[in-house]
Amino acid sequence: MGGDARVGPYRILRLINRGGQGSVYLGYDQRLQRRVAIKIYALPSRRAARKDLRREAQLVASLDSPGIVRVHDIIESPEHLALVMEYVPGCDLEEFLCAVRPSLSSVLSIAGDIAAALAVVRQQRIVHGDLKAANVLIASSGRVKLTDFGIARSSADTSRVEAVAGSWSALSPEHYLGEPLDVRSDLFSLGCLLYRMLAGERPFCRDGQLDVQWLLQRPPQPLEQRVDSSEALPRELLDLVARLLEKKPGDRPRNTHQVRQILRRTARSLPLSQGSSLLRQARPCFRQESPEDIPPQVPPALGREGRSLLANRGAGRWRGVWRGRIGRKRALALAVLLGLAATPLVIALQGGVTPVYISQPSLRLKQAQGLPAELTTAWLVEQLKAELRQQLGPVRVSGPVGATPVEVYYAGGDRAEIQPRENLGMTLRCAAEFCALIVSRDHGSGQRQQQALLFPDMTIAQWGEIIRSTTAGLYQ
Repeated sequence: MGGDARVGPYRILRLINRGGQGSVYLGYDQRLQRRVAIKIYALPSRRAARKDLRREAQLVASLDSPGIVRVHDIIESPEHLALVMEYVPGCDLEEFLCAVRPSLSSVLSIAGDIAAALAVVRQQRIVHGDLKAANVLIASSGRVKLTDFGIARSSADTSRVEAVAGSWSALSPEHYLGEPLDVRSDLFSLGCLLYRMLAGERPFCRDGQLDVQWLLQRPPQPLEQRVDSSEALPRELLDLVARLLEKKPGDRPRNTHQVRQILRRTARSLPLSQGSSLLRQARPCFRQESPEDIPPQVPPALGREGRSLLANRGAGRWRGVWRGRIGRKRALALAVLLGLAATPLVIALQGGVTPVYISQPSLRLKQAQGLPAELTTAWLVEQLKAELRQQLGPVRVSGPVGATPVEVYYAGGDRAEIQPRENLGMTLRCAAEFCALIVSRDHGSGQRQQQALLFPDMTIAQWGEIIRSTTAGLYQ
């Protein structure tokens, strides 16, 4: 380890965590002025294993969901590979469970977010394979994100997963035996997390160690025998955990759909007084963010010789052509020609724009003290619009606030009439100590609502993240 404190263009600020698969650092991207998390792996000696690791890293980088930590970049040097990821302030579930016995509301919130993320993972034919508490992050917004797909593989390749890969607390029976994996293996791991959150203990452990014979041959002790008699759990939830922990994959739920339905029904059955407790319970566990971080030592070759494996994607591929192969005057002429050529293309692409109507947000804020000064109707609508673009791509917004300006398409002044396919609404009610947010969606085939709890003393950035993640929940 040398004295360089950079990974490619990213400056290293401090060590976040050191684990069996690699170290995670807090970094800073000066170009985009944002913090990032950087996980550094030592490349294996075998050429085929290096190729597999690169492929898996690029596979994980293709995942795009609010419930999954995004991979911004992949940097490689002769001996190391670094994943540059979204930085999530907060804590991981392991830290949380070591300090707090979560309420049923918090358990359901965590499990629901994990199941939603697994639904996205399944659509991409990926198996996480290491769904332990340390790989579940609780963000400062109160939402949960999955991270560390270090051993994730396409489901077409899971027959090569070795029994030793993965953490013992997250192993399914078929994973331990080295058999092929699919989403039902991740659901088994979700069952282990649910069991631990509800009972305070792991289901197949004795004296802090995995009991392999118990994992492979015997069911866990029934949850109702592990939970205090004063904490009666819904029968449907108990049955779900039992099904998730079945030995044979065929006896478990086939996908995440039914799991999410049961978790949502159970959450809706709770009294309102028990709702949205996760952020309140997790706050004391959040990492302290220090402005005096000292850059640690990292492998020097990643700073000097690191190159991005994603560098040839998108507009970056054309930047060198623009600067190096054509002169300034020719570039200007080319830009004019491209602008003229693009005009009919823009018109042709209007069909790919989703029409959205956003109703006037319903606000009642008078009782709250210390709300962020930026909190206005227009700002709230902008948060909705930002998340809608993430979920739907280009959108054309109509409504009393934040409507997209009408464009003239033809010389005669005719304007296209676009009927909304999505109707969004927002209600925000604030009491003295907290605010309740409801975001609703009507998209013709049905209606959905998502709710969240916010606190007046949150920063405007935290408000924005919660509003966007709540909106994203309407599309999961």
